[in-house]
Amino acid sequence: MKAEWVGVAANADSGRGRGRERVERLVSSLGRMGLDAVVAWTPDERAALVAASDDDPSCRCLVAAGGDGTVAALINERPARPITVLPAGTENLFARHFRVRPSPEDVAATIALCQVMPIDLGQTGDRRFALMAGIGFDADVVTRHHAARLGKAGNMRPTHRAAYVEPVLRASFGYKFPALSITTNDGESFVGTTAFLFNLPRYALNLPIAPSAVGDDGLLDLVVFRDAGPLHALHYLWMVFRGLHLRRDGVSHRRVSQVCVASAEAVPVQLDGDPGGWVEAHSSAPPWSVQVLPSALSVMVPEVYARTTAIA
Repeated sequence: MKAEWVGVAANADSGRGRGRERVERLVSSLGRMGLDAVVAWTPDERAALVAASDDDPSCRCLVAAGGDGTVAALINERPARPITVLPAGTENLFARHFRVRPSPEDVAATIALCQVMPIDLGQTGDRRFALMAGIGFDADVVTRHHAARLGKAGNMRPTHRAAYVEPVLRASFGYKFPALSITTNDGESFVGTTAFLFNLPRYALNLPIAPSAVGDDGLLDLVVFRDAGPLHALHYLWMVFRGLHLRRDGVSHRRVSQVCVASAEAVPVQLDGDPGGWVEAHSSAPPWSVQVLPSALSVMVPEVYARTTAIA
């Protein structure tokens, strides 16, 4: 019988350049548990790894070794096997939600436990997301930050939270807050300047923008901020910090399975913290749309998460 194995889709630059050392520790820990490991370091290797795992029942799971961007890249390979994460990014929102610790040895223990749970995904066009989609001001910040990280050779430099200060300031002075026309699958309509669709509840800095979002309910949480301008954006941010925003005028919250967004101007989109394209001007393109994919992904979770979820 073929030995069980684990695929590792790794980002060598994660963890401020400590990605390779952490992956080596994970591989060693898996070996001590009798599990082989196959590591992919490039996008082509990652695609080949996922394809091999889909056709091989002896693959126990796939590991995204990096930050939320690495998780998103793995998810967009459409894996048929369960995934988990070795967190080594800036925010690690996916790992935080599932209470995955950054220790390679703990991740190996989670893989040995083999506790699997399904979660939903969102999809727009051919892109999928596990955390959230953002349209408007926050996506403009993400787009500016991504451009600042891109090196001359096309490689992405490691980042940190302080690196967002400059793009936030530039977006505050430069973003024009064009209006968004938003329609849900139930026929409700909203007008706003920034909108989010959450699958899991937390945003960067652990902000609870959609605190009641549930990753396996077959729905996405739509949050729309109505008013334009940097002062309103700061006010909304303060309300989010205090947990009061969903009770304020100018903020709408609905649970939806599908949403269409149109605008008279091109508006940036972010998916799981990376640039995700644009809502094109409605005179030249159909509305941008997103839908939920119920139970589209299986996640291998640590015992503490499985136990807490079972109790809840």
